[in-house]
Amino acid sequence: MEDRCTSINMGPSKRDKVLCQISDSDQLQHPNDLKPMADFMYRGTEFDLVCLLLPCAVSHSVPVLVLRLKGFFFIPTAFNAVFTNNNASGRYGPPTQGSHYTGQDHDGQATLSSGIQQWTVPYSGEYRIEAIGAAGGYDSTPNSSQYRGRGAKMIGTFRLNKGEVIQILVGQEGGINEWNKSSAGGGGTFVVRGSRTPLIIAGGGGGGQSVIARHGGCDASTNTTGNPGYKSWPGGSNGHGAQTADDQWTGGGGGGFYSSGRSSVNFGGTEGKGGEGGKGFLQGGVGGRSVHNDIVGGFGGGGGTHGFRAGGAGGGGGYSGGGSGKGRGNSCGGGGGSFNVGHNQQNDCCYKTAGHGQVTITFLIN
Repeated sequence: MEDRCTSINMGPSKRDKVLCQISDSDQLQHPNDLKPMADFMYRGTEFDLVCLLLPCAVSHSVPVLVLRLKGFFFIPTAFNAVFTNNNASGRYGPPTQGSHYTGQDHDGQATLSSGIQQWTVPYSGEYRIEAIGAAGGYDSTPNSSQYRGRGAKMIGTFRLNKGEVIQILVGQEGGINEWNKSSAGGGGTFVVRGSRTPLIIAGGGGGGQSVIARHGGCDASTNTTGNPGYKSWPGGSNGHGAQTADDQWTGGGGGGFYSSGRSSVNFGGTEGKGGEGGKGFLQGGVGGRSVHNDIVGGFGGGGGTHGFRAGGAGGGGGYSGGGSGKGRGNSCGGGGGSFNVGHNQQNDCCYKTAGHGQVTITFLIN
C-alpha cells in the first residue's frame, strides 16, 4: 500500500471515541468537497513520519486515541496564553519571569529583555490576539478614580509561524497621586513581530488632574492618533510620541511606537516645568518621571506628571502618544493611540477602568 497520506480530519465519534479520517486528498485539490463541521479539526500532514506510521491509499475512518494522534501529528488540542505584568508596577517592566507562567500553556516559551517579554511561537497557524492597555492614574480629588483615563482593548487574528519571536510589552498602570493634584499616564500594550513590526497595540489611559467628570479625550483611542486629553495638548500621530506643550507646568507626553513623548526642561526637554515624557517602544517603553512625589508614568510609554498643585497630568502610551496635560483643574492627559492589522477586529477605546494591561493569545487553527 502506497504512503500517500495528505490530510487528516479529526473529530468526535460515538461512545466517546475519536474519529480519524485519513485521506490522500486535501482542500487545495478539492475545495468544494471539504466543508467545515463543528468540533472537527482539519490538518495537512507536515511530516514524512506521519505517512510512514499511517500508510493509506484512500480515505479511511479509524477510532484512535487522542494522545497518540498528538504524538504523531503534533496537534495542539488547545493553546491559550495570558501574558501579564508579572506583578511589576511603575515605570519599569518586570525584571524577571519568575514562576508566573508555570503550568500554563506558554510555560517555558517566553523570556524577558528589559521588561519586554520575548515569546517563541510554538505552532504555525492562526492566532487570536487580545491586547489591553493600562489605565491612567488619578489624584487626591474626591472620586477622581471614577474618571481616570481608560485603556483600550484591541482584538484581531493573525497568522504566526512556528519559531518566530513575538515581543510583548504589557502596559502598567499610571502613577496615582494620593497626596496632591495630577497623576501619570498609563502604559500602552504592544505586540510586535520581530524587532519592529507592530501587529496590535492597545493605548493606555491618560492621567487625570482634579477630574470631576468623564471626558472622552482622557481615554485611549482605537485610532492610531493619540488623544488630546481635556483642556490639554494634542497627542502624537503616525506612531510618534506627543510633542506639543507650552512653558508651564505641563505633564509629560505619552510615548509612541517609534519615538518618545516630549519632556519638560527638568528632564532634558526644551520647555515647560513639568513631567518627563514616556519612552517609545523602540526606545524601551520606560514610563516618564515626575517633578514631585514620584508619580511616574506606567511602563509602556506613560508620561510622568508634574505631581504637585496645579501641575499637568501625563499622557498615555500607545502606538502614538497621548497629549500632555495642561495644568488646569478638571483636566487630563490624553489617552494613547492604538494599532491593529489583524482580521476579525474587535476594538474598544474605553475598556480598562483600573490596573495594568494584559495580552491573551489563543491558537485557532493551522
